[in-house]
Amino acid sequence: MSDPAPTLLAPIRLSVAAPAYNEAEGIEAVLAEWHAFLSACDAVAEFEIVICNDGSRDRTGDILDRLALSYPQLRVLHFKQNQGAAAALNFAIAATHGDWVLLIDSDGQFPIANLPDMLAALGKSRAAIGIRQKKDAPFAQFGSWASGVVCNLVHGSRMRDFNSAFKLVWGPTLRKLGLEARGMNYSTEVTSRLLECGITPAEVTIEHRPRTTGVSSMKLVRGAAHRLLFVLYIALRQLLLRLGILTRPTP
Repeated sequence: MSDPAPTLLAPIRLSVAAPAYNEAEGIEAVLAEWHAFLSACDAVAEFEIVICNDGSRDRTGDILDRLALSYPQLRVLHFKQNQGAAAALNFAIAATHGDWVLLIDSDGQFPIANLPDMLAALGKSRAAIGIRQKKDAPFAQFGSWASGVVCNLVHGSRMRDFNSAFKLVWGPTLRKLGLEARGMNYSTEVTSRLLECGITPAEVTIEHRPRTTGVSSMKLVRGAAHRLLFVLYIALRQLLLRLGILTRPTP
């Protein structure tokens, strides 16, 4: 039996889910921005922020634990060893309780102020995706574009930013997607799984800041190879679904 259709009753119950790895330099400022905005946002009745510290080697975990004493809406999860951004995000998602879940990076590149535009675009859809005004390096931009082209081709979709990590998804649906990625390909997989369920996310142009603190965990050559392999996996998966070898998921 599928979940009941989401209703955008304002204000909403929102969960924010994010992974964090070696973000000690900027995580306090990012959380202060999130907390201040959500506390004052008329569209949000109540909120929680669930962050999984992915085995950080710096003081990220200690800072998060300290901030949790000041922000009652903040819940911190910890991996003892680094398991990858997707694994950390999956763990955070599973711990959420909100009707809607906002997926966001903890490095401050996605301003939380994009949220109202995402809500306005939802309509009857179960998801919205933020279209980035790209601030990434040219190599990363090309990789994102190329993988997006292939993923759109195998899905028969026309998503303008298939790989954007900034997503707002109906919580009951998101918590049932059963994501498999472990590294940085989680954003691509979420979009792919939503489309598999017959959910075409609404798209919203959003602000995307350049990273000013920390260091991206994406290694260019290894990251590109992993992205290629993952896109090939998505293509094979879609073929198996069309042939009936795999069972197509429901929302």
